[in-house]
Amino acid sequence: MMNEEELLDGAARVLAGDHSASMAHIAAGIGTSRATLSRRYATREALLKAVAVRAIDVVDGCLAPADLPGTADGAEFDAALERLVTGLLPAAHLYGFTSRDATVLADPEFRAGIQRQDQRALAFLALGQRLGRLRVDLPAYWIWYSLWGLLDAAAEGVRDGHLARRDIGRLVLASFLSGTRPSPAP
Repeated sequence: MMNEEELLDGAARVLAGDHSASMAHIAAGIGTSRATLSRRYATREALLKAVAVRAIDVVDGCLAPADLPGTADGAEFDAALERLVTGLLPAAHLYGFTSRDATVLADPEFRAGIQRQDQRALAFLALGQRLGRLRVDLPAYWIWYSLWGLLDAAAEGVRDGHLARRDIGRLVLASFLSGTRPSPAP
C-alpha cells in the first residue's frame, strides 16, 4: 500500500505531465485504483489541495540551506547554494504542477506559502549578490525564477526519458551557475 507522500508525489508527477488528468487517469498513473484514490480524496479538488500542501511542506524543507546568517562568507554561501539546488530537485514535479494549476493558484493559503518561500529565497540570493557570488545586474526574482525553470526542465526531461535522474543535479547546477555567477574581472 502506498503511503500518503508517495501517493501525492505520484499524483503531482501525473498532473505535471497532464494538468487536466482525471481521477481515473491519476490513479492509473500512480499504480492504484480510482476507488482507492477516491477513498482518500473524495474529489479532484481535494486531491489538488493535498498536493499543494505537500508542495509547500517539501519546498519549506528544501529551503533550510538558504537560512544563512547575514555574516556568512562566500564559501558558506556557495555550499548552501549547492545544497539548495540539489535539495530542490526532488520537488520539481510538485512545483511543475502547482505553479500552473488555476485551482491551486487560487488558494490563498497556497499563495501565502509561496510568498513566504519567495521571501526566504530572495533574502538568500540577495546575500549571494552582496557577497559577490551572484550577479548583481540580475534581479533576485529573476535568479529565483530561472532556477525553478531549470528544475522544471530537468523534471520534464526525466519524465520524457531524455535525461537520466542521476545527471540532472549536475546539469541544473552547472547551467544555473553559468548564468548567475559574475564574470571574472578583466
